[in-house]
Amino acid sequence: MLKRFESANRNGSLLSQWEKGFIESLTEQFNKRGRLSPKQIEIFERIETQKLSKTAQEASQKWAASYDDEKRRIALICAKYYLTAGYFTALAMNIVEDASFVPSEKAWKKMCQNKYALKVVAAYDAAPKYAVGSVVRFRATADWVMKIKANDMPCVVISSGGYVLNAAKGAKPYKVLPYGSVQMIECEERHIKKGKKNLKKTKKTDTYDDVPF
Repeated sequence: MLKRFESANRNGSLLSQWEKGFIESLTEQFNKRGRLSPKQIEIFERIETQKLSKTAQEASQKWAASYDDEKRRIALICAKYYLTAGYFTALAMNIVEDASFVPSEKAWKKMCQNKYALKVVAAYDAAPKYAVGSVVRFRATADWVMKIKANDMPCVVISSGGYVLNAAKGAKPYKVLPYGSVQMIECEERHIKKGKKNLKKTKKTDTYDDVPF
């Protein structure tokens, strides 16, 4: 068993941190007691088959070769979302901080192909509903802080797009600037709707009483 543990440590590039710790624990226990439980042996043999066998190594190499710019792009979109959502944090951090990091195929699929991740990627790739320069207003259902900052004024779309931080429908991020303000507001597409400038002609002067932009 000790030779098998040593081999696992030498060829354990596919092992997760938990699996490495588990094998280390087995090694210590075997050195002390000279035996393992049937369950421990079963788990170790499963790790050998899934992560240490020749078939597993070949599959890993094939996956690494297929990990192209598109998979990396999707992984980064999902990683940014999950760092905010609080799941897959260790994996997401590796993806964000190390451009050369290649997650395992299982980890990538688990993080990037679940129903939430698919919504996030779809929102990221979707064309913006409101073009830069168009006039919008905050919906009644928007966060009250956004509405207070806008002071019930129409806003101009300054930019749209970027990393999506919510898996809700209409989560594409925007930056808008309320008329008469110098402070942009960050929001999501679901928070805004098409708006008008509220142009009202005065009787005394032939000008408009809207706030100039």
